[in-house]
Amino acid sequence: MESYQNNIRLYPFFRMAADCHAWIAVFFLYMSSVLPMDSVIQLSAIYYLSVFLLEVPSGYFSDHIGRRTTLLLAALCLMIAYSCFIVGGGFVWFACGQFFLAAGIAMQSGTDTAFHYDSLKALGQEHEYQTREAKAEQWGLTMLAIATLSGGALGLIDLRLAYGFSLLGAMAMGILVWRFIEPEHANTEPESSQGFVKVLLSCFARLRDPILLWIFLVMIALYAMAHIVFEFYQPYISLLNISMFNATEYASLVSGIIISISMFGGALAARFSVSWHSRLGLVGLFAVAVLIQLSIVGGMALLVHSSILILVFTRNFPMSLVHAPVNAAIAPRINSSQRATYLSLQGLSERLVFALFLLVLSVGLESGQPVNEASLVAILNQSLISGLVVLALLFLFGGRIAKSLRAR
Repeated sequence: MESYQNNIRLYPFFRMAADCHAWIAVFFLYMSSVLPMDSVIQLSAIYYLSVFLLEVPSGYFSDHIGRRTTLLLAALCLMIAYSCFIVGGGFVWFACGQFFLAAGIAMQSGTDTAFHYDSLKALGQEHEYQTREAKAEQWGLTMLAIATLSGGALGLIDLRLAYGFSLLGAMAMGILVWRFIEPEHANTEPESSQGFVKVLLSCFARLRDPILLWIFLVMIALYAMAHIVFEFYQPYISLLNISMFNATEYASLVSGIIISISMFGGALAARFSVSWHSRLGLVGLFAVAVLIQLSIVGGMALLVHSSILILVFTRNFPMSLVHAPVNAAIAPRINSSQRATYLSLQGLSERLVFALFLLVLSVGLESGQPVNEASLVAILNQSLISGLVVLALLFLFGGRIAKSLRAR
């Protein structure tokens, strides 16, 4: 039992090390400083394709081989990725970096929260999961805010230094995971002998539970709205013509400041999430998150003005607000032998639907058309209308879901 207590004590520090992504502030600037734009886009495609291919298999690996082993491989992949970026200098090094970065993030995704729940369950403390996961999310986002700000500042000296900072975080992550003890695991359950395809089909079958299906669909819609802001906030800011934002020599620092502020907002949301959940319930909490997210997209669509940056800076608040309550609602409804696979399936579905949504948005744009206010506002308006329609349909069933949650 003491070994599991050690897992719980170290987990918040692990989340801090795992979220030491200083590179986020400079990755586009770094790759575009070495390679032409078409090559940078190809590198982004390599990353997203790798995540698409590895997300669910990594969850299956976690469920059947072990949480600790998977997290060790995640740390190793991240160390290799950051080393590739530090060496840099050409497309092949960057492509290898993108692949191992995707592998590291995919292996961590879902496995960390499943490891946390399994460790608490082994101690008979799973009722504490939501509170502890919210606190760990707060620690992780605070570290991410510090890391991105530091990465932006280090980028003023050399853009590769941000990857060096991230490498230190990945090394700390590996050391912490090495000290973890594998919790009582999935492979003791009957489902653990199932093959990958059967496990995947079984995870889809879980969606016959109305609560899981509703959470699954709302999370997809909320993710899409959050990432519309992520994808288009930089061109939005460029249209403001604020001298400091457009100054090339300060680009990495400005990027770091913007991302850091939004991460601090996410950390604040994580701190409030449990108390707000207890007052509003899961459906009410989702309603608040959706309202905030749609307000950000709506504000950007309505007015291209520096005052809207206040809304843009809150873009991580809604997703962080629902993170712990959603995981707490999902975890007891999914067997340990399928938990990481299910969470990976949810993450993959969110990314896939968003990618398809971007393709739909791109259909209405003229080929080679530069980003301008008219085209950006049109994209944001289409996103806002789509979000309002989809989420209105989902919340028609919100009352029934709320009653089901109270009944349990």
